[in-house]
Amino acid sequence: MDINKLIKKWILYNKYKYGNVDLNSVISKIVYENPDLKKNIKEIIPKVKEEINNLNNISREEAYNILLKEYPELLEEKKKEERKGLPELDNAIEGKVKTRFAPNPSGYLHIGHARAIILNYEYAKMYKGKFILRIEDTDPKVKKPDPDVYGSIKEDVEWLINDKVNEFYIQSERLDIYYKYIKELIEKGLAYVDLSPKEVISKYRADGIPTEYRLKEPEWHLEQFEKILNGYYDEEKAVIRIKTDLNHSNPSVRDWIAFRIVNPNKNPHPYLLKKYGKNYVERYWLWPTYNFSVSIDDHLMGITHVLRMKEHEVNAYKQKYIYEYFGWEFPTVINYGALLVKDLPLHKSEIRKLIKEGKISGWDDPFLPTLRGLRRRGIDREAIRKYILEIGPNSSEVVIDWNKIYTYNREIYDKNAKRFFIIRNPVKVIINDLPLNKIIKVKNHPEVDLGYREFIIKSNIFYIDINDINNKYLRLFEGFNIEIIDKKDDYIIARYLSDSIEDARKLNAKIVQWVPEEYKINIKVWEKDGMINAIAEKYVLELTKDGEVIHGIRYGFFKREKDYLIYMHK
Repeated sequence: MDINKLIKKWILYNKYKYGNVDLNSVISKIVYENPDLKKNIKEIIPKVKEEINNLNNISREEAYNILLKEYPELLEEKKKEERKGLPELDNAIEGKVKTRFAPNPSGYLHIGHARAIILNYEYAKMYKGKFILRIEDTDPKVKKPDPDVYGSIKEDVEWLINDKVNEFYIQSERLDIYYKYIKELIEKGLAYVDLSPKEVISKYRADGIPTEYRLKEPEWHLEQFEKILNGYYDEEKAVIRIKTDLNHSNPSVRDWIAFRIVNPNKNPHPYLLKKYGKNYVERYWLWPTYNFSVSIDDHLMGITHVLRMKEHEVNAYKQKYIYEYFGWEFPTVINYGALLVKDLPLHKSEIRKLIKEGKISGWDDPFLPTLRGLRRRGIDREAIRKYILEIGPNSSEVVIDWNKIYTYNREIYDKNAKRFFIIRNPVKVIINDLPLNKIIKVKNHPEVDLGYREFIIKSNIFYIDINDINNKYLRLFEGFNIEIIDKKDDYIIARYLSDSIEDARKLNAKIVQWVPEEYKINIKVWEKDGMINAIAEKYVLELTKDGEVIHGIRYGFFKREKDYLIYMHK
C-alpha cells in the first residue's frame, strides 16, 4: 500500500475509534502492518504529523464514513481473544465450592469492596457453587454498626453481581450459637476466662507468660462464663481467651482474645436495638471477636474457599486453632492485595464530615467511590466487573485505574447512547447572510438507527463553545460552514459561507457543535466540583427519559437525572 494511504488509513481509524489521534498509536499501526518501514521511521514521522494536522478536525462520524467507503475491513468487529478468566482454585470441586463476602456494616460499600464481592461471586459461579453474604457486626462499641446500611449492603451487592445471593446472614443475630461453641471449648480446657487487667494481659502475651487464670480448672471458668452472660462483670473486667502456643513467634497469636464484654446499657447494639428493642439488647453482654465468629460461621456455613485481603494472613493462624480443636477441615485461603483509591474520599468519617458540611449530597453522591454513587453516576456494573476480573486475585496492591473503568463503561454506552449538542462554555454567534428556514437533520447516532432530530433554522443566532472561536473557519457539525469576522465582548460576528463538506476540508475548518437560538435550553450539569450552567439543544430533554445515559458531542457521557445532567466521563 502507498505510504500516504497507509498513514491516512490509520489516522482515520484512530479518530473513529478514540475520538482523537495519537501519533505513537498511528506509527505503531503503520509499522505493524508494514515492518519494512521501521528503518525509515524518521522520514515517516513528519509525514504522519502533517496528515494528522490535515485530518484532525474531522469528526468521528466523518472518519467512520470514509473508513466505511475505503477501508470497511477495519470496521468489522474483530474477535478478541477470549480471556482465559480467573485462575483455577485449588481444592475446588464443581458444585461444592462456597464463598462469602462478609463486610462490616459501619458504612456503605465502595469500589474497594468490589474486588472481594466480584472475585468471590465469580469463583462460586465458575464452579457452579454458592455465594453468601454475611454481615459481620459483632463489635457494637468500636466499629459501631449503622442500622441504616444493612439493607443497602445487600442491595448494592446484588446490583454489582446482577444476581441474588444464595444465603444471607447477620452475625449479631447468631450470638447464642457462638456461646454454645465457646462453652464447649471452656469445658475441654481449650479456652478460659481471664480477669487480669488488659495491661497485664498485653505484657504477659509479649513475654509468653501465662496469667494466673489460665491454670484454673474448667469448672471455675464455666462459672465465670455464666456470670459474664448475666452481666456480673462490666466492660474490660473479663475476657475469654483461646489457648494457643505461648511461644508462638507472633505475640498476637498467643492466647488470643475470643470474647469481650460490651455493656448493653452503655453501648447497645444499634441494629438489634432498632429491630428488637431495648429489652432484647439488654440480654447480651458478651460479644465474639472477629476471629472467633468468623471461624464458627465459615465452618457452619460450609465455606470452602476464603478470598480476602492479605492483611488477614495472621488471622489464619488464629482461626486454625478453632478448626483444630473442633476437628474441622480448614478452608482454602487466597490472599489478594488491597484495591486503593486515591484523590477521592473513601473513609466513612471523611464522607460523613463532607455530608454534614453540605459539600456532598449524601452517600450516593455521584462523585463518591461508593457503589451507590457510581451507580447513580451511570457507571455500569459490567465495567466494574471487567476491571476486577482483569486485576484478578493477585497479591499486589492495586491503585484503581479509573480510566480503565471509564473505557469499559464507554464501550458499553457508545453503541446505544443518543448524541446531542451540549455546550459547557457557550458564546453567542450572529451569522450574517445565513439563509433562513434552512432544515438540518442530525442522526441521533452515527452507526445505530436511533432516529434523527430536525432543526428548522429561523434565526441567525447560534451558540458555540468559546474555546472554538480562535479558529477563523468553522463547520457546524452536519450543518454548514462559517467564517468568524469580529469578536465583541459578549458575542461573535460571523458570516455564512456554504453547506459543502468539501469546502470545509479545503478551508481546514474546525468541526464544532452548536445550538440555534430557537432550540436552546439552559441546563444544569453536575460535575465533580458542583453544578455548572450550560446550554443544550431542547432535544436533550425531549428525546430522553430520566436515568438515560447520553453522549454530549465533544464533551463526554452524561446520565440524565430529572431535568439536569450528571457528568460521567469523557
